[in-house]
Amino acid sequence: MTTTTSISICSNALLLLGHTPISSFDEAGAGAQVASNLYESSYRNLLTLHRWRFATKTKQLSKLTTTPTHTYQYAYQLPSDFLLAINIEGRNTSYEIYGDKLYCNDGDVYLDYVYRVDESFLPPYFILTLQFFLAMQFAIPVTGNSTRAGEYNGMYEMQLKRAKNIDSTSRTNVSIMSSPFTDIRHGN
Repeated sequence: MTTTTSISICSNALLLLGHTPISSFDEAGAGAQVASNLYESSYRNLLTLHRWRFATKTKQLSKLTTTPTHTYQYAYQLPSDFLLAINIEGRNTSYEIYGDKLYCNDGDVYLDYVYRVDESFLPPYFILTLQFFLAMQFAIPVTGNSTRAGEYNGMYEMQLKRAKNIDSTSRTNVSIMSSPFTDIRHGN
C-alpha cells in the first residue's frame, strides 16, 4: 500500500493531462514547477470550500494574557493548523478573527474548525476531487490548452458533488425533535 503525498497527488493530476509523472517538486520541467507553485494554495482552498468531516476538529483555544484594545474582552491564539472557523461550540456568542487571533467575550472557547489534514489521512473520494481540481489548475500552464481546463473543471464539479455527499454521510443523522411545526403535521 502506497502512502498518499502531495507529490503523488500532483503526479496523478499531471498524468491526467498527459504529462509525465513527477517524483519531486524540484525536478526540471513545467509540471514540477507548476505543481510546486500551485499545490499548497489549491489544496488549502479546496479544504475550505466545504465542512469536510475528515478535516474538522474541536480544540479549546489558549487565552492570551494581553487584553485586546477593542470591543472584545479576550483574545485567543488560533491553532497552527487552522484554516477556517466553523463555530464556537456550546456558545451563542459573536467573535471576530484578525490574523491568527480570535476575539470574543467568552472566558473559555472551544472552536470547531477546518484544519490542514496531512495527505496520508485523506479519504479516496477527496483525493480524486483534489486531483481533478489540480488538473484543472495545471491545464493551462502545463498544456497551454484552455479546453482541457474546462473539461477538468466539469469532472471536478461532478466529483465535488459526489465527495460532499459521501462526506456528509460519515456521521449519524440528527433526528427531528418534537416541535410545534412537527406536532401540527401529525395532528397533535
